[in-house]
Amino acid sequence: MSDNISVTFLGTSSAPPQINRRQSSCMIQYRGHKILIDIGEAIQLQMIINKIKFRGPLTILLTHLHSDHTLGLIGLLSTRCFYGIDSPVRIIGPPWTSSFVFLQLLAYRFIPDYNIEVIETKGGVVENNTDFFIESFPVNHVNQCVGYKFVTHTPLGKFSTERAEKLKVPKVMWNTLQRGTPVEINRKKIYPSDILMDTNVRPTKIVLTGDTTITDTVINNSSEADLLIHDATYPPEEVERAKKYKHSTSSEAAYVAKRARVKKLYLTHISNIHRDLDYSLKEAKAIFSESYFAYDGLNIELPSHNF
Repeated sequence: MSDNISVTFLGTSSAPPQINRRQSSCMIQYRGHKILIDIGEAIQLQMIINKIKFRGPLTILLTHLHSDHTLGLIGLLSTRCFYGIDSPVRIIGPPWTSSFVFLQLLAYRFIPDYNIEVIETKGGVVENNTDFFIESFPVNHVNQCVGYKFVTHTPLGKFSTERAEKLKVPKVMWNTLQRGTPVEINRKKIYPSDILMDTNVRPTKIVLTGDTTITDTVINNSSEADLLIHDATYPPEEVERAKKYKHSTSSEAAYVAKRARVKKLYLTHISNIHRDLDYSLKEAKAIFSESYFAYDGLNIELPSHNF
């Protein structure tokens, strides 16, 4: 089994699907774990096309409950029954996710042959095992909408109390820095790398925002991430429209990546308002050079640890 982390984009369109783009969905596979972030209506077909097996335990992370992020749920749950798959499914999402799942099962008179666990979150660690942890955080799109941070379990480095005390970091903030999230003291940003002593091994960190405007919660949680997957619904000139509908332009996403000092940015949730993707990408790269547009079927392999 490969020790790499596989990230596959299964849907990169905004709400109306496009000929070459389906609705939002992304799959992370690592050491036998399958983590599906959002579940657009074409998810089953996209899994088949990209040779992702239906079998095995599955964790589904919902950023919010809009239909373009959830329409594929009941179909995937049903197909698992048709195939006789009895491994459990864990569904994690914002408040009202339990009611949402219950009402779907009720409407379709569907009783699964496997256990479904539903967890609601407003922020904090939602999954923690020997291989990685996943933490949710609030974003700015609709009420109770969250992004997710996936981090492999390798220490960032030995915590330096001397450095923390020199920078006057309160002890209540130390755990936050150890988890890879920066803190702010008197309007000054303190990054984990400012406190943690060098080590030869670092974890791999992936952040997925879901739909959001440009916001500090994303910048803070994306700090020094290996991969940031950010909403880029609108082209650079549509700043006001992005603000009105609580999405981001491609340039705003690049600004977030630059502020957070990430390694690579992949832009997704792309609307057909982007008349010229080459232009939108050029403008993003002018702000953050490691910016790229995601596309359906794109697979990215990341090492589980950085040396």
